[in-house]
Order: sequence, then structure tokens, then C-alpha cells
Amino acid sequence: MNLMGSVTIKNGRWLIANENNYMAKLKLDYKSELKTWTIFFATILITVFIHELGHCIPAWINGYGSIPTPAKTYPSDNIPDSLGLFISAAGPICTVLIALTVLFFYFKNRFKYDSAILAGALVSPAMYTVRFILQGRGHDSTEFQETQSVMGLSYSGHSLDWIFAVISLMGIIVWLIKSKPSYKIIGRLIIGFVLTFIFFVALQDINNAIFDPIFLHR
Repeated sequence: MNLMGSVTIKNGRWLIANENNYMAKLKLDYKSELKTWTIFFATILITVFIHELGHCIPAWINGYGSIPTPAKTYPSDNIPDSLGLFISAAGPICTVLIALTVLFFYFKNRFKYDSAILAGALVSPAMYTVRFILQGRGHDSTEFQETQSVMGLSYSGHSLDWIFAVISLMGIIVWLIKSKPSYKIIGRLIIGFVLTFIFFVALQDINNAIFDPIFLHR
């Protein structure tokens, strides 16, 4: 009886210890998961804002006012058409530089949450590519055409669309090579794509709803 009682107590302690470990792991995974998504969406916000800052730089350098917001730039002065070309081009060029820089560091050095940062930096190029596939142009205004003109490329062509498509493909390939993900992650990727699309569209709509009345109707 004592032996059986001892075994029962020992097994009970073992079960309690394992349950505590399991709950601790769940708590840790929850925190890690939350932090991963937070870093991912924060990276999107930062990269989009840097895109808008890029639009402002040529205006500021030439003494013209331009106001960046999280997802749109508002000129506060009458800007000459010749300068407007460079203002349009600076945003997409910044997006290209950010994506390539993050991709380079991801390829060279691995660190915690690097996949979340890489994914966040590639969201804009990926969204431009999706729009290019669905609607024939990655941007709804003439921003890409003007950028191509400044770069010495055909104004009416799709060079920038293809540049973003190649960057997106490079990001996927490098991520697959470096991370070697399991096929089990497919469901998570689909959910992530849907959430990202909603977030990206909502960011633009909310930004316009807040700042358009302030800066477009003064």
C-alpha cells in the first residue's frame, strides 16, 4: 500500500508539474505570438510612413511645404510640375530601398522576429504587385509613371511594377531558403494575408478620413 501510495503521489506530482509546464509554455507562446504580430504590423506602419516621408524630402529641400501622415502626403504649397515628378518618385524609391535593405540584412544575419520584420517590409511591394496583377497598375494615380520617368524609363511602361514584383518574389525565395518553414504554416500564411490586406486598406481609409478634411479643405 505504501509503495502504491508513493507511486500515486509521485505520478500526481509528475502530472501537476507537466501541466504547469504546459500552461507556462502556452502563456509564453501567446506572448511571443502577440509580439510577432505587433512587430509585423508596426513594421508596415513604419515602412508606409517612410514612403510618405520620402515624398516630402524633395519638397523640403527646395523650400516647399509638405506634410507627411501615416499613409498620405499633403503639399502645403503650390509645387511646380517639374518638382512634382521628383516628389512622386521619392516615395516608391524609398519603398524599394527599405525592402532591399531589410532583405539584405535578413539574408546576412538571423535574429528573433526577423521574419516578422521582413514580412512587414515586403507588404507594400507585395500589395503593389497584387494590384498590378488584378488591375494592371500597382498604384491608382500616376505616381509609378512619374517615378519611371525620373528613372529614365518609359513613362507608360510597367518597369516599377515589375521591380516590386521581383522584390516580392526575392523576399519569398530568401525566406523559404533561410527559414525552411513547414507546410503546416500554410493556414497561418493565408490568415496573415487576409489580415494584412484588411489592415493595409483600413490604414489608407482611416488616414484619409482623418487628414483629408484637415489638409484638403483649408
